[in-house]
Amino acid sequence: MILDQWMSDFYGISWYRIDTSVDTSHIKDHALLEWRIASDDFDSLILAQKNNFLLVESFIEFTTEVIPESFDSTNIRFVVESDVETILSINQESMCMNPNYKTRLNNPIFFDEGACSRYYTSAVSNHIRSEDVLTCVCEIDTEVVGFFMLKMIDQHTYKGLMTGVIPNARGQKLHIKMQQFLINHIGHPITLINTTQLSNMAVIKNHIRSKRNLSKIEHIFYKKVGF
Repeated sequence: MILDQWMSDFYGISWYRIDTSVDTSHIKDHALLEWRIASDDFDSLILAQKNNFLLVESFIEFTTEVIPESFDSTNIRFVVESDVETILSINQESMCMNPNYKTRLNNPIFFDEGACSRYYTSAVSNHIRSEDVLTCVCEIDTEVVGFFMLKMIDQHTYKGLMTGVIPNARGQKLHIKMQQFLINHIGHPITLINTTQLSNMAVIKNHIRSKRNLSKIEHIFYKKVGF
């Protein structure tokens, strides 16, 4: 097991990630265990269930070579400091208050009601000021209606971190346009990693239409110890 110090500090309990062992005999305090298992790792899936781990979320990942492409990006620009509160609000609505989208952080078995909001507020605030993260916003009639974050893994590999669009601006593929804006800024072909919930059919369909390459399906299991 590997201690995740950031999550431990953030939630105030020991947070461990399972690597090879599920032996918890060395854990003497309250802890939360996280186990990420590939969908085709049947032995680990069975072992997780035998050890009373609960499935909390499933993700699908696409890894695709993409290139800069010209398009009308008139309403898209890079983030400025005055956008942060708006982005926090959009992300809160998209990730924590959306009745059609639930994350593991909404799970009442493991988290209190404010956990989702606290996590994403901290994540957005940290990432938006990181030198390794590119963030852009989209405006309609001077109103910021969406944002997109792209994290540099290395010079040739980037990962989509977070995106959100207000309800009345959805259906216009703004997240795709914002992503392409950032790819164009990078200015050369890159390997792009996109992940989304396995239940998020609309986004998955968009990735398929965009000829993204499926690379992984992963299940996330949690277990409380010492409670």
